[in-house]
Amino acid sequence: MENYSAEYLFVGLYIVFFLYLGFSKRWRAFYYLAMASFLSVVWVYIASSQYGYNTEMLKVFGLNSYPLFAWAIGLFIFVNIYFFLENVFEFRGRIRKLLLFVGLYWSLLIFGETVWYHVFNVHNVATSMYSGLPICDCLHAPLWMQVSYFMLGPVYFVICEGTLLFHRKFLVNRF
Repeated sequence: MENYSAEYLFVGLYIVFFLYLGFSKRWRAFYYLAMASFLSVVWVYIASSQYGYNTEMLKVFGLNSYPLFAWAIGLFIFVNIYFFLENVFEFRGRIRKLLLFVGLYWSLLIFGETVWYHVFNVHNVATSMYSGLPICDCLHAPLWMQVSYFMLGPVYFVICEGTLLFHRKFLVNRF
């Protein structure tokens, strides 16, 4: 029997978020999930030959469902955690906000990758010949892929922050 638990968790969570945001008409958050999904599809398409796990995974349009949905959900959750903290602590300045997001994102990325690799035993055997990050022994992938993992979050944040700035500047009090 094949183990589909990791991708089922992310597919189920994705569907719950998608339906909840749609039915509750949280359009900005819905847009953030859509942007995370778009980046996830682009990323997994580019790196599709680098994803092959130690268990059989579901495929969605030929793309491995585990990284596809994990990236979409992960990015979406990261930016929502950040926006919550931004409201609580009233962060100011675009550069400072970006640096705070990057610190949070990189910390949670390394923590999440370490847990999934060592605790849940989810291994990408297609890239297992590469050394992982020091200390945590996770992210076993070519350097270009490791750099991309660390850059996907900041790129997504800039897109979300740009959307938020556009909304505040041009759409508030117009409709």
